[in-house]
Amino acid sequence: MNPKRITRYTTLPVLLDLLKQKHLVMLDPRTWEDKNDSRIIEEYKRRKGLSKLFALCFSRGDETIHHWKTYAEGIGGCLIEFDGHQLVESIKEIEGVRFDSVRYKFLREVEKKKIKVDDIPFTKRWQYRCEEEWRMIWEGNSEAAFYKVPIDLRIINKITISQKMPRPVYATIKALLRSSFSDPDKKIHSSTLFENERWISQFKNK
Repeated sequence: MNPKRITRYTTLPVLLDLLKQKHLVMLDPRTWEDKNDSRIIEEYKRRKGLSKLFALCFSRGDETIHHWKTYAEGIGGCLIEFDGHQLVESIKEIEGVRFDSVRYKFLREVEKKKIKVDDIPFTKRWQYRCEEEWRMIWEGNSEAAFYKVPIDLRIINKITISQKMPRPVYATIKALLRSSFSDPDKKIHSSTLFENERWISQFKNK
């Protein structure tokens, strides 16, 4: 089943490009830090006889400190939440595009039972299970260095800006982003992960 909502942790330049160009940019996994992941994808390409595979990673879980620290660290970090059903509908007919939730495996599981070739791009080590990843790939033969997936901005539920961004800067960025949406006050927010007044208030004057 496809997630009801799908989130992507990224940076402000990537967000601005998405809003301006109305596309998601899929890149080559060879640049990924997790070589357990990128090297088995290279093996998948070899077995399938593909010249290129581009990917884009999302999460289907709740907002976590891990995701902010790993993928959206610093004052320029942001979180884009998509309507999962609408995102799937917009990409499912694109030739070469595949998508699925990532399945996390223990090493002993893989040693005991080999993974099907078509499942390789959606398989990761158990130690990464906290990511709750949902992945989109494009596979084929191409000379391009990336692959663009067009999207309708209306499938974006909301945009959350890092709480580390200074408030005056956040006000400027929010004003800049407003033109992309008909209801910007409902779409654009600042994270409260590091300091949530509702949480703190529950421990005062009790």
